[in-house]
Amino acid sequence: DLEIYGDDYINKYKNKSFSQEPSHLYCVADYSYRQLILNNQSQSILISGESGAGKTESAKYIMKYLSSVCGNRNLKYDVQEKIQNTNPILEAFGNSKTCRNSNSSRFGKFVQLQFDASY
Repeated sequence: DLEIYGDDYINKYKNKSFSQEPSHLYCVADYSYRQLILNNQSQSILISGESGAGKTESAKYIMKYLSSVCGNRNLKYDVQEKIQNTNPILEAFGNSKTCRNSNSSRFGKFVQLQFDASY
Protein backbone atom coordinates (compact mmCIF):
# COMPACT_ATOMS: atom_id res chain seq x y z
CA ASP A 1 0.00 0.00 0.00
CA LEU A 2 1.02 3.55 -0.65
CA GLU A 3 1.59 5.76 2.37
CA ILE A 4 -1.40 7.92 1.42
CA TYR A 5 -3.68 4.94 2.04
CA GLY A 6 -2.18 3.84 5.35
CA ASP A 7 -3.50 4.08 8.89
CA ASP A 8 -1.99 7.54 9.42
CA TYR A 9 -4.16 8.88 6.63
CA ILE A 10 -7.21 7.11 8.00
CA ASN A 11 -6.69 8.98 11.27
CA LYS A 12 -5.94 12.22 9.41
CA TYR A 13 -9.30 12.20 7.60
CA LYS A 14 -11.46 10.83 10.39
CA ASN A 15 -14.22 13.31 11.30
CA LYS A 16 -12.85 16.05 9.04
CA SER A 17 -14.79 18.23 6.61
CA PHE A 18 -13.89 18.65 2.96
CA SER A 19 -12.36 22.06 3.66
CA GLN A 20 -10.01 20.83 6.41
CA GLU A 21 -7.83 18.47 4.36
CA PRO A 22 -6.90 18.04 0.68
CA SER A 23 -9.22 15.91 -1.45
CA HIS A 24 -8.82 12.20 -0.83
CA LEU A 25 -10.85 8.99 -1.07
CA TYR A 26 -10.90 8.84 2.71
CA CYS A 27 -12.51 12.28 2.85
CA VAL A 28 -15.38 11.07 0.64
CA ALA A 29 -15.73 7.86 2.65
CA ASP A 30 -15.71 9.72 5.96
CA TYR A 31 -18.31 12.23 4.79
CA SER A 32 -20.62 9.45 3.63
CA TYR A 33 -20.18 7.51 6.86
CA ARG A 34 -20.85 10.60 9.00
CA GLN A 35 -23.98 11.42 6.96
CA LEU A 36 -25.19 7.86 7.47
CA ILE A 37 -24.72 8.18 11.23
CA LEU A 38 -25.96 11.76 11.66
CA ASN A 39 -28.97 11.63 9.34
CA ASN A 40 -29.74 7.91 9.44
CA GLN A 41 -29.99 7.95 5.64
CA SER A 42 -28.50 5.57 3.13
CA GLN A 43 -25.43 6.86 1.29
CA SER A 44 -23.95 6.05 -2.12
CA ILE A 45 -20.50 6.54 -3.57
CA LEU A 46 -20.18 6.22 -7.34
CA ILE A 47 -16.72 5.37 -8.65
CA SER A 48 -16.23 5.78 -12.37
CA GLY A 49 -13.38 6.04 -14.82
CA GLU A 50 -11.73 4.54 -17.85
CA SER A 51 -10.22 1.09 -17.99
CA GLY A 52 -7.20 0.91 -15.73
CA ALA A 53 -8.06 4.15 -13.90
CA GLY A 54 -8.15 2.47 -10.49
CA LYS A 55 -11.85 2.00 -9.81
CA THR A 56 -11.38 -1.38 -8.11
CA GLU A 57 -8.49 -0.09 -6.00
CA SER A 58 -10.49 3.01 -5.04
CA ALA A 59 -13.38 0.82 -3.90
CA LYS A 60 -10.97 -1.29 -1.82
CA TYR A 61 -9.55 1.79 -0.12
CA ILE A 62 -13.01 3.16 0.64
CA MET A 63 -13.99 -0.21 2.17
CA LYS A 64 -10.72 -0.20 4.12
CA TYR A 65 -11.54 3.22 5.52
CA LEU A 66 -15.11 2.30 6.43
CA SER A 67 -14.08 -0.94 8.09
CA SER A 68 -11.45 0.97 10.07
CA VAL A 69 -13.69 3.69 11.45
CA CYS A 70 -16.78 1.70 12.32
CA GLY A 71 -17.58 -0.34 15.35
CA ASN A 72 -15.87 -3.40 16.71
CA ARG A 73 -12.09 -3.46 16.15
CA ASN A 74 -11.95 -7.28 16.33
CA LEU A 75 -14.63 -7.57 13.68
CA LYS A 76 -13.05 -4.89 11.49
CA TYR A 77 -10.40 -7.05 9.86
CA ASP A 78 -12.75 -9.99 9.39
CA VAL A 79 -15.30 -7.84 7.53
CA GLN A 80 -12.65 -6.09 5.45
CA GLU A 81 -11.02 -9.40 4.51
CA LYS A 82 -14.33 -11.02 3.54
CA ILE A 83 -15.31 -8.11 1.32
CA GLN A 84 -11.94 -7.91 -0.39
CA ASN A 85 -11.76 -11.67 -0.88
CA THR A 86 -14.90 -11.57 -3.03
CA ASN A 87 -13.22 -9.38 -5.64
CA PRO A 88 -11.20 -12.12 -7.42
CA ILE A 89 -14.42 -14.11 -7.83
CA LEU A 90 -16.17 -11.11 -9.38
CA GLU A 91 -13.18 -10.34 -11.59
CA ALA A 92 -13.16 -13.88 -12.96
CA PHE A 93 -16.31 -13.13 -14.96
CA GLY A 94 -16.39 -10.78 -17.92
CA ASN A 95 -12.75 -9.65 -17.98
CA SER A 96 -10.51 -9.29 -20.99
CA LYS A 97 -7.27 -7.66 -22.00
CA THR A 98 -7.21 -4.06 -23.26
CA CYS A 99 -4.31 -1.84 -24.29
CA ARG A 100 -4.38 -0.23 -20.83
CA ASN A 101 -5.16 -3.13 -18.54
CA SER A 102 -4.60 -6.87 -18.84
CA ASN A 103 -7.62 -7.67 -16.67
CA SER A 104 -10.27 -5.13 -17.60
CA SER A 105 -13.84 -5.55 -16.37
CA ARG A 106 -16.59 -5.72 -18.94
CA PHE A 107 -19.35 -5.12 -16.44
CA GLY A 108 -20.29 -2.79 -13.62
CA LYS A 109 -19.97 -3.80 -10.00
CA PHE A 110 -22.35 -2.98 -7.21
CA VAL A 111 -21.16 -3.34 -3.63
CA GLN A 112 -23.65 -2.76 -0.86
CA LEU A 113 -22.46 -2.42 2.73
CA GLN A 114 -25.10 -2.54 5.42
CA PHE A 115 -24.58 -1.09 8.89
CA ASP A 116 -26.73 -1.62 11.93
CA ALA A 117 -27.04 0.63 14.98
CA SER A 118 -23.94 -0.88 16.62
CA TYR A 119 -21.68 0.71 13.98
